[in-house]
Amino acid sequence: WYTQQRKVVMKFVLTLYLFSFVDIVYPVPLATHIVPLEFTSYKECILHGYKASHNTLKELYGDRIEDERLAIKFECTEITVGT
Repeated sequence: WYTQQRKVVMKFVLTLYLFSFVDIVYPVPLATHIVPLEFTSYKECILHGYKASHNTLKELYGDRIEDERLAIKFECTEITVGT
């Protein structure tokens, strides 16, 4: 009799949240971006989060940053991948 073992792998997904801070007390959420990559460690994910935040603001919202007081919050969410 044969029992197949299933290997569980932990990965991380990076999500960026764009906010407007025109009203510093009540920031307005404007957009969510899920980065289409999987990371094998929290460290790899969180460090990429700073780069992705910078690039997203500069490339997608560069002309709006000043007027709308844009900023990005990001998080790395752990997911379980079964193989």
